Amino acid sequence: MLPENFAIIGAIIASLGGFYYLYETVTGKSQPNRVTWSLWALFPMITFFAQRSQDVGAVSWVTFVSGFTPILVVTASFFNKKAYWKTKPLDYVCMLAGFIGLGLWAITKDANLAIAFSILADLFAAAPTVIKCFKHPKSESWIAYGLSTIGFSFSLLTIHTWTFQNYAFVVYLASINAIMTIFSARQETKP
Repeated sequence: MLPENFAIIGAIIASLGGFYYLYETVTGKSQPNRVTWSLWALFPMITFFAQRSQDVGAVSWVTFVSGFTPILVVTASFFNKKAYWKTKPLDYVCMLAGFIGLGLWAITKDANLAIAFSILADLFAAAPTVIKCFKHPKSESWIAYGLSTIGFSFSLLTIHTWTFQNYAFVVYLASINAIMTIFSARQETKP
């Protein structure tokens, strides 16, 4: 295991993926789904505060980074008309499911349940973009998702105490980014 402070290196690597996606959004090469990216900003921030309330150390900053860069991506998507993906009804269904997850957390008031419901909510938020990565890989950035996968995976090497609050969200982030990397890397199958 690496020292816990090395989780910051993982966060930096993961943020490089976010900043690369930001660059591709600004230049119009990637078209983010605003519903997904807005919720990707919200749910990690909730998880970050739940982790901090349980004294989760450096790995909580990985969660923070996973919420901060989507804020920048969503903002950038409003400045370039080429950087917009049309929102569909499924996006709103997934958003509603995400908010139901948040409501369940509010009812339970348990920090670990907050993390679990944030993961579930984030998964619903990710669904439209995962589908988009699969159906329209050219509209996404496999490099950005790949960098994020590496950063989140690296952060896992710093976990010394494998408790739910320490590993769950980072394992989820590494997994969902790996799936989107694989789907969006299929560049040759595009229409």
